[in-house]
Amino acid sequence: MLKISKRVDYGLMALMHLAQNQDRAACSAREISETYRIPAELMAKILQRLVKKGLLISQHGISGGYSLASPAGAISAASVIEAIEGPLSMTNCVSGESYCTQFDRCNIKTPLQRLHEGVIQMLGQLTIEQMVQQWPIDLRLPLSAERPRSPSQAQPSRKVEPEPALPVLQDV
Repeated sequence: MLKISKRVDYGLMALMHLAQNQDRAACSAREISETYRIPAELMAKILQRLVKKGLLISQHGISGGYSLASPAGAISAASVIEAIEGPLSMTNCVSGESYCTQFDRCNIKTPLQRLHEGVIQMLGQLTIEQMVQQWPIDLRLPLSAERPRSPSQAQPSRKVEPEPALPVLQDV
């Protein structure tokens, strides 16, 4: 099953948050983790990894935190996934990481290679800026505002339109 890990989900959420808050000098790991209810230690590790890979800048001090190292339009989803999880691969034969005993007889390696290349291309073209523009969820609150502690205390601030339904495939 193709699946993006929670660490990548959290990394993309953090980058989108930073892109939405570019008017500020920096955002702390604690602010991001509290905004999205992500464990603080895990968020800090993800942000440090993104700094190490050159996607974020870490600023120390009382007003410190994290900010984007490049414009949001220059950071691709693929670069975030690779920074957090390593090289993208769907199968062993596509990644070249290990030998498959079926490689010489395999009748699906070429279609899998094409699928792999298409996914890589799509993720490489999808930028943080596009994600913010296409799926804007603005959870910013004034710093003095109290965030709800539980879902029952939360008050919806605006109506969220549902995503359009995917077409249903019928057996032929």
